[in-house]
Amino acid sequence: MDAMCCVDCFTHEWLREHVRDNSDEKGDCNYCGRKGADLIPIGALYEPFKNLMQLYVPSDDPQGEMLIDLIQWDYEVFDDELYADDEAAGLLENIMETGWDDDSGEPRVGAHELYHCRSSLWYHSTMTEAWDEFCEKVKENPEREPVLPALLEEDLARMEVALPSETRLYRARIGFPIAREGGVQPYRGLDIGAPPVEKAKPGRANSKGEAVLYVADQEATAVAEVRPWRGLLVSVAEITTVRDVHIVDLSKPPPPSNPFIDEAPEYEREFEDLLLAFGEELGRPLRRADDPRDYLPCQKLVHRIRECGFYDGIRYPSAMAPAGTSVVIFDPDLVRIGQSKLIEVLDMGLSYAPFEDV
Repeated sequence: MDAMCCVDCFTHEWLREHVRDNSDEKGDCNYCGRKGADLIPIGALYEPFKNLMQLYVPSDDPQGEMLIDLIQWDYEVFDDELYADDEAAGLLENIMETGWDDDSGEPRVGAHELYHCRSSLWYHSTMTEAWDEFCEKVKENPEREPVLPALLEEDLARMEVALPSETRLYRARIGFPIAREGGVQPYRGLDIGAPPVEKAKPGRANSKGEAVLYVADQEATAVAEVRPWRGLLVSVAEITTVRDVHIVDLSKPPPPSNPFIDEAPEYEREFEDLLLAFGEELGRPLRRADDPRDYLPCQKLVHRIRECGFYDGIRYPSAMAPAGTSVVIFDPDLVRIGQSKLIEVLDMGLSYAPFEDV
């Protein structure tokens, strides 16, 4: 008869629910010693843990990590006390032992053996490594296309959010026009909107001659993104969506995958890493000395997203204002430009106040 473990042996919420849902007796846990706990035979956990083990392979490199440490660091599977007392290692080995076939030629799982993370089944390297390699080579060959999963469109659905109609966003532009009667006023209307096609410079999310609208979710973020200096006057406008706008949200980590039930857990983890790397790249500040070819990798991935036909834009973290996020709207007609005002930058911490012409 299998040994019994309990819900309190685990920290991972899916495992805890799995134990609760499949427990049909109470008693004393063979591992953490909990009294009167919801128990489950450890053999009932073999299939979920077998799925988890797809992520790891034995390592010949002395720099590898012990399997139990990798699993705990990556997914916080076991109760902290159980892990600290090394009982988690025994539980892991015992679970895997219940499904081990000594005729399979496969070695027993050793919790203290050295392992490393498995590379993707779809690539010779991970997606992130493939993306990094593409970023390097695309400058040499602008026609090169990124190696990305065929299911990109479907996978991005996990990151989709809708900005409801009438969502308020912000747009900033350094400076101001001079009024006919003298004095200054903020840029308004089309003057603070997307540049006309003939004046559209290349950016991380657009090619030269491609008009998109870069906005922010907070006023301070919009101001920070134009990188002003103290004493500068900046025009700021309220921007409102005219309908629900569906965006790919790269401003936060993707919803966590579940290594115990996902069909291809290594793919899921690598896809999460890829999206995080892309979001960081989009948010990286542009500089005057930048080579426009540096934007090509992001531009190509943005174009791939646009070609899906499902998304109106992308939200990504702001490097200039870490508390805020930026949004690129593919079609500037999806927003309405509202009131504008002039603000004066008071210090580099972006304290500012409305500017009053005297």
